[in-house]
Amino acid sequence: MDNFVTCIPLWDCLLVPLHGDVSDDQADVLVTDVLERIKRDECFGVLVDLSGVWTLDSHLCAVLARLAMAARLMGAKTVLSGMRPEIAMTLEAMGIELRGIETVATLEDALGTMGITRVRQPRELEDDMLMQSLLDDSRESEPRGRGKP
Repeated sequence: MDNFVTCIPLWDCLLVPLHGDVSDDQADVLVTDVLERIKRDECFGVLVDLSGVWTLDSHLCAVLARLAMAARLMGAKTVLSGMRPEIAMTLEAMGIELRGIETVATLEDALGTMGITRVRQPRELEDDMLMQSLLDDSRESEPRGRGKP
């Protein structure tokens, strides 16, 4: 259990990937460890990735809500990503809400909420830009008419 919580520093954020079934004891350790890392590493964001979690019960939901509230008090925003559809449907059926926690579909979306985005453009856009540049260059090199006779 000592190595359960993995906090991966990512610039000024912490990435916290959860996996498997998270026990009540592990969930409680999660809050303490993450809050200590926020203070130590002076983080402004916590990204909790749930894509590897098998079940999300009411206790873990309450723990995540506590973590988000405490992190907010310390100046860090918390975002949950990667919730599987079956977990979301179960939480909805049970009437469990994750109040005060922003949720997004993917880890990439979570990074985006923290201002961490991909700088390089996708290959297709680069090709389009190159083609447009070539067209512009060829138009500029065309001889211009001399005007009306």
